[in-house]
Amino acid sequence: MKKALKISTCFFALLLASCQPYHDAPSGPDQYLAGIHKIIDLNLDELFNTFGVEDYPEITSKLEYVISSRNFRAVVITYHTTDPFGEPVIADGTLYYPLDCDIRGVVEMSGIAHMSKDGGSSENIPVLEALPVLVGYAVILPDMIGYGKYGNTKEMPHPFMICDNLGKVAWDMRMAATEYFRTLGYNVPRHTIISGYSYGGGVGLAVARYYQEHHMHEVYVERVVIGGGACDLNATFKGFADNPICTYPLLPGIIMSLDHYYNLSLDYHKIFQGPLADNYALWYDRTRIASGLVSLIGEDMRNYMHPDFFKPAEERNSEFQKLQPVLDMNSAVDGWVPYMPVYLYHSTEDQYVPEEAANYAYRQFRKAGAYIQYKSGPGTHADWGVETFAGLLLHLAIK
Repeated sequence: MKKALKISTCFFALLLASCQPYHDAPSGPDQYLAGIHKIIDLNLDELFNTFGVEDYPEITSKLEYVISSRNFRAVVITYHTTDPFGEPVIADGTLYYPLDCDIRGVVEMSGIAHMSKDGGSSENIPVLEALPVLVGYAVILPDMIGYGKYGNTKEMPHPFMICDNLGKVAWDMRMAATEYFRTLGYNVPRHTIISGYSYGGGVGLAVARYYQEHHMHEVYVERVVIGGGACDLNATFKGFADNPICTYPLLPGIIMSLDHYYNLSLDYHKIFQGPLADNYALWYDRTRIASGLVSLIGEDMRNYMHPDFFKPAEERNSEFQKLQPVLDMNSAVDGWVPYMPVYLYHSTEDQYVPEEAANYAYRQFRKAGAYIQYKSGPGTHADWGVETFAGLLLHLAIK
């Protein structure tokens, strides 16, 4: 995905507008911000080199004539939030902002799903979710629970699509960012834009829902720009059951995470089959990346998911029935009508997250009367990452 998105990065960097520098200001007492752990100053060339933009000289040769703001900063922070059990924890996140221009606004991003606990946005700087900094926007990017080297959540399972917790952790990161940016003389505005791709697409929708339901008078979400995400777990399960080839085998980890946080005590011999049924705890111990897991279980889910997974939900065995209420209660779609416009992207050939996840969100929101634009078509998961971020950056550049 990184390589595919670099074309979009370069192209929309051409739309940058010039702006004036800002200055530091005194800070007040912090309630959310726990610490500042790493500050990295980067320039446009370093960002582009990270993504291999040198492979596209026909684009990069034009950049020097149009870019007036080239320098930005990444700041890794820790902040106070809570885990799905309601216990206080210290989480990690990254702030990106331009150094040589005024901050034009804020984009709250959600990151991709990392298989390894050593992944996470704060340990991979810069990341694609930082792209809005190129058009003068600050980016607020929480790692979410389960990632980050400076907080105390790294050994915890990530709470996959546990919507209320994802929203709460993102909100607390926003509050910590507000405290940090105050030291720069910048007040984080009430208006915000929420975005994310891949797993970050589903998380972004969950965050927007949480903001609307819990903080409507404190923040106004102008739009949500998301793609490639598991917006609804039931729809995601159905999509995988109908099209069981998966090149990013996250689903077993999702089930194990939900088991942990909801104390389901699942019998995994009725959830998985084959070698995975005996080795799930070792293989999904969060030390492996996707390719390592594929080498163990393959890409065909029929080889490692129990046959009951492929039945209609009401016909699955007792262990899947334990899981069903958890899937029902953690939809980022059901029972909600977004007040903000939603721009949704998904590949019709996606082998990371099934298309049915996006189709379901589109159908339900349309039925409820929400404003949603949905764009889909052939191409890889990475191709539609380009479409999603291009749509976001174009909007930011002309806003």
